Amino acid sequence: MSIAKQWPFAIAGAFVSTVLPWGNHAEAQLLDQAAIRSPLAAGCNGQPDSTPVPTDPRTLVVPGVNTNPNAAVQFNAFFVDLHNPPSPYVKRLPSRPTTCGAWRASVARGQNNLQTRQYFQPMALASSYYNIWQVWGYAQRPADFDDQVAKRYGLYPAPFRNPYPLPGEDPNLTNGGSGQLPLGLIQGKDDSGKWTGMIAASCSSCHDSRLGSTTESAFTYGHSNSANDSGLIASDLLRSNILTSPGVLLPIPWSVGRGSSDAIGLVTLLPALFDMDNLMLSPSPLEYKVNSPAAGMTKAPTWWTRAFKTRQFWDGALTSDNVHSEMAFGVANISRTAAQRRNLESEFDDINNFLLSMSPAPYPQPINTTLANQGAVIFHERNLWANGANAGIPKPPGNGSCASCHGVYSPKYVNDPNYLPDPRLKGVAGVVTPIQTIQTDPQRMQLMASDFQRRAWASSWWAYNELSPSWYAYYGDNQLNPLDITASQLRRVPRAAYDNGIGPLYSPIGPNQWALPIGYVAPPLYGAWANAPYFHNGSVPTIWGVLKPSDRPNAWTRPYSPPGIGGKNQGFDYSYASYDFQNLGWKYTAVNCNNTSATSPYVPCNGQATPDQLFSAWNNVMAKYFNLAYQSPPPITDQQIQSRMIYNSNLYGNSNAGHTFTQSLTDAERLALIEYLKTL
Repeated sequence: MSIAKQWPFAIAGAFVSTVLPWGNHAEAQLLDQAAIRSPLAAGCNGQPDSTPVPTDPRTLVVPGVNTNPNAAVQFNAFFVDLHNPPSPYVKRLPSRPTTCGAWRASVARGQNNLQTRQYFQPMALASSYYNIWQVWGYAQRPADFDDQVAKRYGLYPAPFRNPYPLPGEDPNLTNGGSGQLPLGLIQGKDDSGKWTGMIAASCSSCHDSRLGSTTESAFTYGHSNSANDSGLIASDLLRSNILTSPGVLLPIPWSVGRGSSDAIGLVTLLPALFDMDNLMLSPSPLEYKVNSPAAGMTKAPTWWTRAFKTRQFWDGALTSDNVHSEMAFGVANISRTAAQRRNLESEFDDINNFLLSMSPAPYPQPINTTLANQGAVIFHERNLWANGANAGIPKPPGNGSCASCHGVYSPKYVNDPNYLPDPRLKGVAGVVTPIQTIQTDPQRMQLMASDFQRRAWASSWWAYNELSPSWYAYYGDNQLNPLDITASQLRRVPRAAYDNGIGPLYSPIGPNQWALPIGYVAPPLYGAWANAPYFHNGSVPTIWGVLKPSDRPNAWTRPYSPPGIGGKNQGFDYSYASYDFQNLGWKYTAVNCNNTSATSPYVPCNGQATPDQLFSAWNNVMAKYFNLAYQSPPPITDQQIQSRMIYNSNLYGNSNAGHTFTQSLTDAERLALIEYLKTL
């Protein structure tokens, strides 16, 4: 049991204030009181439309930013401005909004796009969705159908009208229909704006959720979903119709459980499916690397920290100025033409501005400000390697504090050149921590470790190679034209030769290059108090466990919601009653696992379904060698669905190891840090 659970709040605060050696820092402001975290939203808040948009602080993190070699923070995750690209690249993208009015209009369009545009491949008819209870094994549609959908799939009530047609309704005569889909599912429209009656997942399926019931908290965009089961959603939607049911056999490991997915694994399949120059559907094995490791399951990052991230993805692979990678699931919709896929870019530019406008909700409970002030000093000043601590872990550049990786937040330090070269960099996390230091599960980082994969990416549309001075036009992209298909297949030959390092460059290189993986980006910490579980794979249920590695459970599950009418479809409870506000994270129950020589190195947990045990044992042996070897059986039985609600850190890519340098903290320091994080 953690010390935070053992002590009442007031006693813990009194204890910490008497034992921490950090002195009185009341002379300077330590807690950031800003109501709006997003720099662009804050700068435009209440300003006339003609007001110039403030500087995006991410654009400051470029080579040369580290003007003080002894500063606490040494940035190494540099931003690449694709809208104003460095030489020799050519400016071809539309300019960013320059006034607050234009920026607000773009933000509004982006929000509307996320709420109304169907980007992903449709998986079911509205009628099939209405009757999906038959897949659940019920004899009749339960009266609490909508609630059971949310529980079963880990989705949430949509805070806006999200319609689908009920039986007998024409969606185009009923403004989409009188049914209401949960957040994370969406009905599509065709090019003429007419409703299609087709249902697909949406970006919000992974990137939006709630902490607190609808009566406890207001909805806040950008809170990543730690309860969704992507594999179960896909399996049920596909099995809801006999015509789509064979889709469950596709070798796509949607997820092995709740709150994480293999969405990033799609990146390795893109070269095998689409022409890398123009996005025409043109399958070919020539640019697909079979013997590359699978990434494992990863948690969706919060959108509300996008404004503070210089690089995209957990490994900092790409500049955060790019939207091409965000378009991957839109590109993978095979009903689109190549031109339609490319033309999504302007819509995603608006979506990106919507993400940049987001801020997390404030902490909803009282905060001990005395303790939080002490935590702020520890966060920014405490060298975790001091006095010989962590001798076996390489110390990264900087002062060895939490801030040296995660960024600077307190006004006292933001305005100190010994911490930041520019106060506008408040909250910006622009540091990739080497794997030798962070030591968290390495599988995700190794996704694009091969030169072959990074060459294929760098000389493609995905890398914005249209910004190269030698690029001239998109051509031959009609996937119904045999000549274009043949030409695309022939282009693969010289492209593959270059990818393999045995031929000259064929397609131009773009500036959005996939960086050589060295570790993981330390995430910005605004709203971190609400964003459990932690690490890139969601393996640690509380911040206390992040700060005290010895207290992490190896396998655990969250509190469940009551089952629906009929006795099925429990979900994770997301009310405040299930959140641990002392340790900051989800309350959990540790689950026992059994280990035998027959299953090692995989350790099955009590209650885990047999198919999942077999696939998991296979994955742990083979997935590090072949990405397609990483598979998960379609969840069909109730036992499978329940067992997928257990987080097992013994699975491939699921390790909860790493971030062990916080072992040098005392429990009193951990309590102060937790109290400080509540203020962010």
